[in-house]
Amino acid sequence: MMLTFIEPTLFEKLRSAQALPSPGGVRLTIMRLCAQDDPDMAELIHLVQADPALSGRIIRIINVLNAHRVRPIASVSMDSMLLVGLQAVRQLALALSLAETTAPASCTNFKLPAFWAHSFAMACSAQAISGHTRVAPLGEMFTTGLLANIGKLTLASAHPTGYSSLLTRVLEPSAQLAMEQSLFGFNHLNIAAALMQDWKIPELFCDAVLHYESPSLPDALPAPRPLEIIWTLYLSSAMAELGCGAPQLAEAALQKVATALPQLQLAPHDFPELYQQAGEDWQDWTQTMHIAGKSLWQGLPAQIHDRLLRLQQTGSDDDAAT
Repeated sequence: MMLTFIEPTLFEKLRSAQALPSPGGVRLTIMRLCAQDDPDMAELIHLVQADPALSGRIIRIINVLNAHRVRPIASVSMDSMLLVGLQAVRQLALALSLAETTAPASCTNFKLPAFWAHSFAMACSAQAISGHTRVAPLGEMFTTGLLANIGKLTLASAHPTGYSSLLTRVLEPSAQLAMEQSLFGFNHLNIAAALMQDWKIPELFCDAVLHYESPSLPDALPAPRPLEIIWTLYLSSAMAELGCGAPQLAEAALQKVATALPQLQLAPHDFPELYQQAGEDWQDWTQTMHIAGKSLWQGLPAQIHDRLLRLQQTGSDDDAAT
């Protein structure tokens, strides 16, 4: 498969230098089994059942999909694996394997615990939103949210000193991408999309990652479903910033939330439930993956619904004035 998001020779150079994150261990075996045309399902189920994080994620997805059931399921079975889909199971195994990747100590300003805390917050948010909108399978949206910023880890591994220095600068997202591209020959979004493409994640999600930081750009994908996935990631990022970001970023994150909700046909009163659901999921993941991170999930202001209404009303007034 020809890479289309960055120059292929640069990608291979990074691979040769072992600067790219890659899956390993038992989860790599699970990925390979899921990719087979006729996998040994008994072996696959056995391996998944022995992986608490992966089996826990599959069980959670099934219980969300079957919320009407009187009794939730508590273990992985053939039926649950097929309902989630082997493609989604493969992607989840990949994402959880990568979540155990470390960064070089020489990239001093790249804080790995905060990175994974934000990445899991974004993944949980993407799944919560998708559970409401049904824009994509829950497992695939979780994986896409978790991998959306994997390019930052790649920059920290490939260029630890230069990227550490860049992280001391306060730049707007577009300026950050341009500076990364100028200094290193790639940026954290196009390398993330290239990695996902290399891992055989559907291009729909790779494209969404490439665009999610600026979903209103004219060159963003015009079709409704790709745009909905882009806006889902944008809203997920804002939720992650609210949940485990610096307190001074909360107002800007709320502005992003107010912008994204109508794009996904969500109302302000839908948001607190989505936020709480993602936060509870995130708390489980930080314990499962032993991630140390400061959480503001429980600190959502009681008046957030009214605040979002005011922000959206202000935006509507501005649009009417123009």
